[in-house]
Amino acid sequence: MNRKTIAELLLDIKAVTINVEAPYHYSSGIISPIYCDNRLIISCLEERKVIVDTFLEIIDSLDASPDVIAGTATAAIPFAAWVSSRLDLPMVYARSGQKGYGKEHRVEGTLSAGQKVLFTEDLVTTGGGVLKAVEDVIKFDVDVMGVVTIFEYGLPAATEGFGKAGLPKWSMADFVTVLDVMTERGELSDDDREIAMDWQSDPRGWGGKMGFE
Repeated sequence: MNRKTIAELLLDIKAVTINVEAPYHYSSGIISPIYCDNRLIISCLEERKVIVDTFLEIIDSLDASPDVIAGTATAAIPFAAWVSSRLDLPMVYARSGQKGYGKEHRVEGTLSAGQKVLFTEDLVTTGGGVLKAVEDVIKFDVDVMGVVTIFEYGLPAATEGFGKAGLPKWSMADFVTVLDVMTERGELSDDDREIAMDWQSDPRGWGGKMGFE
């Protein structure tokens, strides 16, 4: 797997964009110079194939093989479906909240005790969403192998969360690789790269420090 190739792919289809002068406002309240929308991949046939192939490459490199592929609702569901189909494996997905009707499941699909479950994610920000999904899946007495994600921001909160959970994580591309590619292309100045890097170490304080609050 070439992280630079995946970063270039995400930039080319504008799934990842950087703007230090007009940053993005997240629903969490964080102000950020980067925005990632990997849902765009589902409409890009060639790029989608590269992403799914890379999922399979990472999975093939693991010490054990999964019995079930899991995704989180909603953005990661298509990738879990494509990967599970290519591997001829069953799939489940975890909701962000419990349904208020029917059987009120948090996990859709069928799991059996002892199965090895691997999560495929589109994006890891703080990791809170997928880690909660992992907690819900573990209640079925299964072994969660870890999380394979297309992109991660590399935020301290995610590193801490995955470390505390003792859960492995593998990513195809990350924030620093995207900055490196943009700098090499001449799309990002050295000064703006440093400004963006400051956000990674202090995502909640960066907006105020930069005068955007």
